[in-house]
Amino acid sequence: MLGGRPEKEPMSKSPSSVDLSLPARRIVVQIQAGFLLVGIANTLIGPILPVLSSRWHLSDAQAGHLFTAQFAGAIAGSALSGLLIRKLEVVTVLAAGYGGLAIAIVSLSANSWLIGLASFVVLGFSLGLTNPATNMSIAELNPERRAAALNLLNLIWGVGAISGPPLIALPTRRGDMFWVLSGLALALALVALTLTRSAMRLSFGQTRPSPLPVNSMLSAWLSPYALLTGALVFIYVGTETAISGWIALYVQRLGHTAQSFWALASSLFWAGLLTGRAAAPALLRRINEERLVLLALFVAIAGMSIILTGQELITISAGAVLAGLGLAPVFPNTLAIFTRHYGKQASQLAGVIFVLASLGGAMLPWLVGLVSSHHRELRVGLLVPLLGGGVMLALQFAINSRAE
Repeated sequence: MLGGRPEKEPMSKSPSSVDLSLPARRIVVQIQAGFLLVGIANTLIGPILPVLSSRWHLSDAQAGHLFTAQFAGAIAGSALSGLLIRKLEVVTVLAAGYGGLAIAIVSLSANSWLIGLASFVVLGFSLGLTNPATNMSIAELNPERRAAALNLLNLIWGVGAISGPPLIALPTRRGDMFWVLSGLALALALVALTLTRSAMRLSFGQTRPSPLPVNSMLSAWLSPYALLTGALVFIYVGTETAISGWIALYVQRLGHTAQSFWALASSLFWAGLLTGRAAAPALLRRINEERLVLLALFVAIAGMSIILTGQELITISAGAVLAGLGLAPVFPNTLAIFTRHYGKQASQLAGVIFVLASLGGAMLPWLVGLVSSHHRELRVGLLVPLLGGGVMLALQFAINSRAE
């Protein structure tokens, strides 16, 4: 029954899940390399937000609309990704996603606020295509070690996330935003072309389960486990995006001594995230995925508390690293648990997970801007992700109690 924990199905030996051919291995490498760029694109809004706010004369509430635009697009992309993957090859969907990212990013150089807003919608839509297709492909290719493989994939994503802010923000401060964004767009376009050529040569992931009836999918998503998991993913992505998106502006407002440091604030958060995902495979040899997520959330809450209570740059920096370290294993391990729980049907159900993830990314950062504008204090707005950490902790306790 999909409403509860499904019975284990024997793994069939297929080209897409066990013995990869050389062309398939090349596609996996292309997907991993592309996900490095996706990490940069996914976190782009954080390092360029201060520049865009100044250029377009935006209030905090208006700047929050950029997050909403990006993740509204991501919701649509995620909702359509499952349907497109069933109709087309996953590599074709990925190529389309990378092409859309290239167009959206180069368009952000425009001086028009409306063009910029539309660009963030396209950016989000393209991310909505690439993120589910990439994660589920890697999960299917590694049925016996999903958690480790997804942590590795998201580690690669994290390398892009940590390198993106200094690579983009520092040249942007010197007025070189057009060339920086154009270079990133060109790299994404090259990945799209490479994947398009690969899609012509290889049918990737031919073995697929029969489509689930609508009533079976509805039954699965009305189960307590699925509802708890969906809520956790919603809050997690919103919390991660709120911290990474607003922390640069938060540090910038600390005073003149912080002006040369704000561009690196996001990188410190992503450095913690990167370190946490690098350590996760080793930790998973000692504890299971559920307990690792629980312990990590305690660390994340501690880091967010330090960010809000700290007065010195060194203290806030430590809090940013700690918050990233704690949040690191939450999403990949939750996704690994989800795919293990639902087995071969997970790829057809995961679209809802990524829709909820995008919705959380749209809502919580927007709420930070709204609360900040109302109280005229960004520190108050950043209470939103701290509260999110507490809610995630409660949800994970509930999920663990059902797993035992």
